[in-house]
Amino acid sequence: MPRTALFDRLAPGSRPALPPVRPRSLLHRHWIAVTVVGVLVLAALLAWTRPWERCGAGLTATGDVCVGLALESGPLRDDDPLADVEALIADRNARAGDTFKTIVVLENLTPDPDTDSTPIEFIRHEIQGAIAAAWPRPDSAGVKLLLANFGGSAEHWREAVDRIVENADSQHIAAVTGIGISLQNTRDAIAELSRHGIVTIGATVTADDLNTDADGKPIKNFFRVGPTNSDEAHAAVNYIAKLPKQRTMLVADVNEADTYAGTLAKAFTGQRLVPIAFSKKYDSLEGQLTGTSRDGYLQKLFRGMHSDICNAQPDVIYFAGRGVDLRSFVHALSDDGACQGLRSVTVISGDDTATLVGSKLPLDGDIAVTPLYTALAYPDQWKMFTGNEAALTYQQNYTDFINAFTGTHEFTREDLSDGAAMIEHDAVATAVAAAERDPSSSSRSVTNFVAEIDCNSAVPGATGFIAFRQDGGNQIDKVLPILRIQADGTTAPVDLVWSQGRPLDTSPSCTS
Repeated sequence: MPRTALFDRLAPGSRPALPPVRPRSLLHRHWIAVTVVGVLVLAALLAWTRPWERCGAGLTATGDVCVGLALESGPLRDDDPLADVEALIADRNARAGDTFKTIVVLENLTPDPDTDSTPIEFIRHEIQGAIAAAWPRPDSAGVKLLLANFGGSAEHWREAVDRIVENADSQHIAAVTGIGISLQNTRDAIAELSRHGIVTIGATVTADDLNTDADGKPIKNFFRVGPTNSDEAHAAVNYIAKLPKQRTMLVADVNEADTYAGTLAKAFTGQRLVPIAFSKKYDSLEGQLTGTSRDGYLQKLFRGMHSDICNAQPDVIYFAGRGVDLRSFVHALSDDGACQGLRSVTVISGDDTATLVGSKLPLDGDIAVTPLYTALAYPDQWKMFTGNEAALTYQQNYTDFINAFTGTHEFTREDLSDGAAMIEHDAVATAVAAAERDPSSSSRSVTNFVAEIDCNSAVPGATGFIAFRQDGGNQIDKVLPILRIQADGTTAPVDLVWSQGRPLDTSPSCTS
C-alpha cells in the first residue's frame, strides 16, 4: 500500500512524526563546509609544526624523531643529545672538497631508554670513533661522514636504506658502517644494501648468521671488524674451563627477532668442553611491551627464576641476552632473597654487556654476582699483550688512534670506557682505507678493495689489525678482552684471548 494512503487512514494526531527531509543540495553544502574546515585545520597544524623543516634533507618525521639519511648533518629530534657531534660532522664535511667519498654510519641514533637496549652514550662514543677515523689529522680532507637513523629495533630500516641508495651516486657513498645490533631488521637492511651493490662493514654486530639473508643465502658485500658470537662463546668456554668450579647454567633470550641472543646461545650450547647442567629461557619482547618498562617487566620475570637457580646451585651462569637484560637479571638475583648453599655466582655474557659500563650494579646482595663479558674492545687491552715485537706494533697502532681521538678532536679518554669508539673507528678506518685505494667514485666499485684486505694488506686499527676471510667477510684472529664490571660501573681486565688462539700473522708469507 502506498505510504500516503496508509497515513490517510490513521486517526488524526496518530500519524508518526517523520524527520524532515533535507534537500540533497543542503547535505552537499554541509559536507563541503566540513571538508573545508578540516583542510584549514590540517593546514594550520602543519604550518605550526612544520615537519618538513623539523627534519632536514634525506629525513622523514616519525613520531618525535627523524629517520633516514641526514644529508645536512642536523639534529634528529628536539634537544638532540648528539647535536654537538652532528655539528662537528657538518663542519668537517664542508671542508671535504669536490673530490670526496662518503662513509655512512647507520645506527639507532634516537634510542628510547625505556625500550631500546643501547644507551645514547654508547651511540655517542661510536660516532666519536667514526669521526676520529674519517679525519685523523687536523688537515684531513677528501672524506665525508653521514649519519643514517633507522630508529629503535631498526624498525625504519627501509626508509634509511632507501635514502642511502637514492643518494649513493651523488654523495659518492663508498660504504655503510655501524649497523647497530644484531636483529632480523638489521639483517634485512644489510641484504638490501648488498642487493644494490653497496658495501656494509659491521662494527658491533656479532650474530653468526648476519652474513646470510632470511632465506639462508650468503649476503655479498658484507664484512665485519668485530668477532662472531661463536668467537665470543669459544673465549668464554675456554675461560670457564680453567675455573676451579665449573657447574654451569644457561639463561637465554629466545626472542626470534634478536639474532644476537639466539646465535650466542646456539654457539654456547654447541660446545662440548663445559657441560650445561641446567637452562632457563625468557623472551625479551624487544619493542613489544606497553604499560611498563623493559627493566620492570624483566625484573619481575627473572624473580620467578629465583627458586630454580637456588635449586640448580650453579657456579657459573652464561647469560645469552642483551646487556640491558643482564642488568635486570643482576637486580633480581640481588634482592629476591638468599639461597641456602648459593651465596655467589659468576655470570658471563657477550659483548653487548658493554652497554652497562657506567651503570651502578648491586653486586653484593642476597646472591653476590661477579659479572664478566667478552668485550669487542677495551682502552687498556694492549697492556695485557707484551713481550714481543708484534705487541709493540699493536700498541703503536693504538697510540695513533689515541692521537686522533684525544688530540685532533679533543675527545676524552673516559669516552673510551665501553670500547664503542674503538670498534666503530676500525670499521670506518677500514672503509676509508678501501675507498682511498679505489680509483673509481662509484658506490659499487669499492667492494673489491675491501675484499682484498687480508693478512697481506691488513688495516691497522685501535682493536688490532683488520683482515677478512675470503669466505664470508668475517675478521681473522680477532682479539677478545674478557672484562669484569664492578659495582660502580667501571671495568677491570681479566684476560686477553684471541679468537683463533693467536695474534694475526701479518708476515709476507701469511695465509688467511
